[in-house]
Amino acid sequence: MGTECVMASVEITDFRGEVIGSVDLPETIFGIEPSHHAIYHAVKSYLTNQRQGNAHSRTRAEIRRSKRKMYRQKGTGRSRAGSASSPIRVGGGVAHGPRPRELSERVSKKVRRLALKSAFSLKVPDGGIKVVENFTFDAPKTKRVAELTRAIDIDDRKVLLLTPEAAPNILRSCRNLASVQVLPVAQVSTYDVVNADAVVFTQESLGRLQDIWGSA
Repeated sequence: MGTECVMASVEITDFRGEVIGSVDLPETIFGIEPSHHAIYHAVKSYLTNQRQGNAHSRTRAEIRRSKRKMYRQKGTGRSRAGSASSPIRVGGGVAHGPRPRELSERVSKKVRRLALKSAFSLKVPDGGIKVVENFTFDAPKTKRVAELTRAIDIDDRKVLLLTPEAAPNILRSCRNLASVQVLPVAQVSTYDVVNADAVVFTQESLGRLQDIWGSA
């Protein structure tokens, strides 16, 4: 990586919450002028793409009921009625109901990059960026993760924990912690960052982030 401007320094803590060092945050990711417009488009696109768009109501043509006129036009004392599949009948088709549709929205790579960097930059002034020492688990250990969030004083906040690579044991360790989300740093989206109160990096995942998004 080339040289980068440094905008802030963040303490590195261990599982006891003790400071063991510090790391500089690159300005190209954490120190840009935030673009709220780019964040809006990235989040809107993300939420739109989560929708399936498969709601389907049956029209009168799809209802399996008799299509003949229900009773004669005159002489019954009833209003004129057509087939049993008419939308005005109980059990009939639905008029103007939802139909399957394609719900997708694309945002250019340039805007996605700007939005993600803007989201990270907005977290820095509020102390929403945390860095902890590298760690791995041989087996799921929910208690250790809970201890970590208490030690760095974020146990009452929505936490996004970013790992350098997919980490199944860390992911399983956080399943019973409703306020903690775990993602590989390469899969993080603007929505994930905006939705979290605190973003926690390991030393290795912070370096991985710089490799992916560190270019100006």
